[in-house]
Amino acid sequence: MGACTYPYVGVADAFVAEAKACERALLFKIDMGFRMVILKGDSLTIIKKLKSKREDRSILRPISQNIQMLEDYLEEVAYHFVPRDVNRVAHTMALEGRRRLSPCF
Repeated sequence: MGACTYPYVGVADAFVAEAKACERALLFKIDMGFRMVILKGDSLTIIKKLKSKREDRSILRPISQNIQMLEDYLEEVAYHFVPRDVNRVAHTMALEGRRRLSPCF
């Protein structure tokens, strides 16, 4: 098990920030050697987009395409929506990450 915070500069859109967080989570899990991942998030829009097999035509397309490529490095990836109050640890880490200028693992 592991956790990390990773600063993103100039991300004004919450959807882009959530999608980048999912992308970073998969990269982190691949680096740690995990083969099966359950990614939980509180952005229903992003979770639905990642579960969908339809072509993404939104501004998130480059991120979602990269996430699909990352999935090929894993045996199994599952995406689950969780309410924000269940996802408190992630939000606490995000607040901590804002105070740092470099990744923290």
